Amino acid sequence: MPTPANPTALAQQARRSYVERLLGGLPAVVTAVEQGARALAASVAEPAIGLKRRELVPTLQGALPLWQHGMTNLLRTALDSGMVPQTRLGDFPVPAGSNRPGGKLSLVDDDTIEHEILSSRLALAMMDRASWEFTDLRSRMNLLEGREELDTNDVLRPHVLARVVTNSWLAAPLGFDAWRLLQTVLHDELSHFAEETYHETNRFLLSRNVLPEVDLRPFIRRSNHGGPPLSRTGAGCGSSATPTFRR
Repeated sequence: MPTPANPTALAQQARRSYVERLLGGLPAVVTAVEQGARALAASVAEPAIGLKRRELVPTLQGALPLWQHGMTNLLRTALDSGMVPQTRLGDFPVPAGSNRPGGKLSLVDDDTIEHEILSSRLALAMMDRASWEFTDLRSRMNLLEGREELDTNDVLRPHVLARVVTNSWLAAPLGFDAWRLLQTVLHDELSHFAEETYHETNRFLLSRNVLPEVDLRPFIRRSNHGGPPLSRTGAGCGSSATPTFRR
């Protein structure tokens, strides 16, 4: 394929486009998580679980804006550099339900292990949903930058987005128990969000003739919670049809 006049600059534009799409979509994701929490609270469950779900709803009303603010701040650091700096769990306030003394979390023992587990599980959920889109995007970016692999802290990596999400969740502060209660909702919303954003970033590069032979697969988007899947007309990003995504 013809090489763009300035492939490095194009790669930077693609990362910025990706981050801007994440930033623009966060409010809808946070709203969807709150709606999912309310739906869970209203659903049939064991009495103890049902009570915890109902008790969580008012807590979320105050904490979710802080969660969104934290994710926004971390993602904005990547607008220019394309990287999200490593953050330590001990940099954040003690989340609700933590047994740690004082105002900081330790980098050892159960809290750190639990944090790594929930972050890794979220990254895996994203990859389960968005692996094709991410693989195509990684191929295009590596071609533009003349590299074999993305950097560890590259904002494009699913585990980096997962870290942004979970770090900000704990800083809100929301605890591990709240995450476990909402894990199915969080995984579902964030994996679809990641897939959408990878898809549109691939579209950005494809429109600039970057690896057009890497065909994007049909993109499926749900129209609403629990509703039937909504299939985009035009199987690949090469289609002239512009998809409309609705939450």
